[in-house]
Amino acid sequence: MRYLTSLLILLSILIPSSSFADKEAAVDFTLEDVDGGLFSLKEHLGSGPVLIDFWATWCKPCKDAMPYLQKLHEKYSEQGLTLIAVSTDSPRSQSKVKPFIRSRHYTFKVLLDPNSEVLKQLQGRNLPFQVIIDKDGRVVESHTGYSPGDEKILEEKIKGMLLQDEQ
Repeated sequence: MRYLTSLLILLSILIPSSSFADKEAAVDFTLEDVDGGLFSLKEHLGSGPVLIDFWATWCKPCKDAMPYLQKLHEKYSEQGLTLIAVSTDSPRSQSKVKPFIRSRHYTFKVLLDPNSEVLKQLQGRNLPFQVIIDKDGRVVESHTGYSPGDEKILEEKIKGMLLQDEQ
């Protein structure tokens, strides 16, 4: 039984990204940000794609991806991209999130999902987990994990969506 459980965990980690073929409507959510404000997804739809990155301070691949997310934010936010990093740190480790973000000078919005409720609603199981939502509120892509080069694929998808939104 232990072997089977270990195998299932390993497979869930190794299985690459999944796509939402039918463009399901994203679940609206409201979460607290690291500064104590509230962020509602529905208030940020309509102007362009929304990229949601679920991460945690203990997740090395998550932290490896964040500089690239910052570059995407800087490059495309004025064109309509909304980038949100959602920390899934538990209430015990949540106090590490804001200092981590500030020390690296990340300027994208950082939200707190301490019980991983929104992560689960968007079908995420492992970290890092990214979801791209179009301006109409439909999930068009999701991806689990981070490997060098993933950021290039992500940027191409974002650029394509921004070009499509211009038309």
